[in-house]
Amino acid sequence: MNAVRYYSIGSHPSNHLQLDAATGSPFHLMLYKDQRGQVLVATRMAQALYHLNGSQRNEMLALQPGDQLAVGDQQINWMQVFGITAEEIIERQTTEENNQSAQKGMRIQLVLIYLAIIVLLFLMAFYI
Repeated sequence: MNAVRYYSIGSHPSNHLQLDAATGSPFHLMLYKDQRGQVLVATRMAQALYHLNGSQRNEMLALQPGDQLAVGDQQINWMQVFGITAEEIIERQTTEENNQSAQKGMRIQLVLIYLAIIVLLFLMAFYI
């Protein structure tokens, strides 16, 4: 697993990926990999735009397998930057969905237990 969590893109020499000044602003994009392994893309300047799957964007978005990221004519292989594969992303998403459904099942069981206790207390109140 790659240790890089932030990846800076722009025309300034201090960026990880340096673009032509005509293509991008000095500090154009930031790629960020969070603790869960999700990769996010965000502009670093208000007027900076990027292309995601052919449409221009300027807001922070989570990247999904198969997303095409570009600044001007420059394609950015964001999965290679962080050393992840589409299978790893899909596996992580599947694991998160399974965890959420298991937690939902546990919440339902907890509600049913509380209801049973309330019914028992209610019945005991009338029999005493």
